[in-house]
Formats: sequence, structure tokens, C-alpha cells
Amino acid sequence: MRRLSFLSALLITAAAVAAAQGRSNPSDWTTRVAPYKVMANIYYVGTLDLSSFLLTSPEGHVLIDTGVEENAEAILANIKTLGFNVKDVRVILTTQAHYDHVAAHARLKKESGARVLVSTADAPLVAGGGEGDYLFGPAYHFPPTPVDAMVKDGEVVTVGPTALKAHLTPGHTRGTTTWTTTVRDAAGKDRSVVFLGSTSVNPGTKLVNNDKYPGIEADYKRAFTVEKGLTCEVFLAAHASAFRGPEKAAAAAAGKGDAAFIDPEGCRAAIERSEKAFLAELEKQRAGR
Repeated sequence: MRRLSFLSALLITAAAVAAAQGRSNPSDWTTRVAPYKVMANIYYVGTLDLSSFLLTSPEGHVLIDTGVEENAEAILANIKTLGFNVKDVRVILTTQAHYDHVAAHARLKKESGARVLVSTADAPLVAGGGEGDYLFGPAYHFPPTPVDAMVKDGEVVTVGPTALKAHLTPGHTRGTTTWTTTVRDAAGKDRSVVFLGSTSVNPGTKLVNNDKYPGIEADYKRAFTVEKGLTCEVFLAAHASAFRGPEKAAAAAAGKGDAAFIDPEGCRAAIERSEKAFLAELEKQRAGR
């Protein structure tokens, strides 16, 4: 990827800061909550509704998604509360390059020294602070983050024993990525974990005759095919409400343990709901309604 000039980076950063100052976020996006263990080496370190996940190992940690810019403080505090050191985060991954999931990448990269890995299609958005997004304009820009490497479909990212496989599930963004891994639960059974890439259709998205993204319909359909084909016992997502994170964490703490997060039916239902909503919106736009 061509590196941005220093002046260009400064201009983009200034624009992102100005845009963020004029944008209000839902309160649950920034409300701090106590971190919790999902299963094995997976921890939730995000806010009430914007997910950030920490996958730990003695050789270093992986952080998936960081939320809006102000969420950096909550993530840093949550990592410390769990007894881990942010300096041990080796890699930061992304499910989608929208400001509500990557705006704190720059701060977390600075604090940890981690490498930022992003899908090839979303890398320009992360590096450019949202510039070039097919839907969102300057009001949704964010601090640009240097991308250390681009991830291809099917590539496996490893840090010590932690291995995460990238599955390209485009549409929501051109490079939306679903990540999968396997962990061993407290009973000694291997469990398939899926960090679902979003397949929701944002308001204002043109699914028909989209000059900025001509292949958007086909990409969304590909995403649903990929996600439905995954073995999914534990499903997690960029918004905690999407996988009922708070409720599952409470059930786990009340004695249900790992079983609280084993939810293949919920995973399947979440994908099917999203696909149904997509098809309804597609039909509506085709009919010109």
C-alpha cells in the first residue's frame, strides 16, 4: 500500500477530529462495563454495546475491534483489570472499517506497539481514516491508523497458540471480515468460535444501481453464503446486543459457565434475520419503493 505523506496524514487527522466533534454517539456505545471472560482465552473488553475482544496467550495477545475513539480508555482499563498488559498485544484485527469499530485503533496501536492487520479491501479505509467509504462521508471519519499488513480471504493469523482464520464477508464494507477460531471449554471440549462480520444494511445504502459499489448485491449474498457455511457454536459480533453479550455474561457468572455462550441456534438465527432484512430491502429497492 502506498504510504500517506506526513502532510496528508495530518490533514486527514484534523478532518477526522473535526468530524467527530460534530457527531454524537449512542450512550451504550461508550458506557463502560466490567470486562468478562467469554470462554478459554477469549475476553470481552469493550463497552456496553461496542465489542472489543482480547484473545490471550503467553506469547502475546490479539485484539479484535476497538470501537469509537473515546473507547480506547475503557479498553485499556479493561485489559489492565483482567491482569494483562496492553504492551503484550501483538496484533489488532478488524471486522469492519467503520468508525464505530476502528476509530480507537490508532490509540491502541500507539499504546501497545501492535501490528494492525486489515483485509485488503478495508485497509485503505483504516489507513485513510474512513476516506473513500462507499456510504459514509466526512462526518464519519476517524483518526487514520497505519496498516502493517493486509489479510487475504482464507489467511490464518497466529500469535503463539492463537490462530484466527479470515473469511471475507463483504457488503457492509467491501472488506468486512468474519474471523473463526477454536478453543477448548472448561469441560475439555473443542468449540468453534465465530466473530461474525456484520451483514446489516445501513440506512441509505443503495443495493441497486450503486455506482460507488457496483457489486454490492453479489457481495452481500456471498457473505451470507459464507457465514451460513461456518460451524458456529460460540458466536460473537461487533455489537454486544447482537449476540446478547450482557445476558450471556450474567448467566455465566450466575453459574452457567461456558454453557452460557454456547449458542449455535442463536448464531444461525442472527444470520438468517440479517439475510431476511437484506432481501426485504433489496426487493423494496428493486420495486422503487
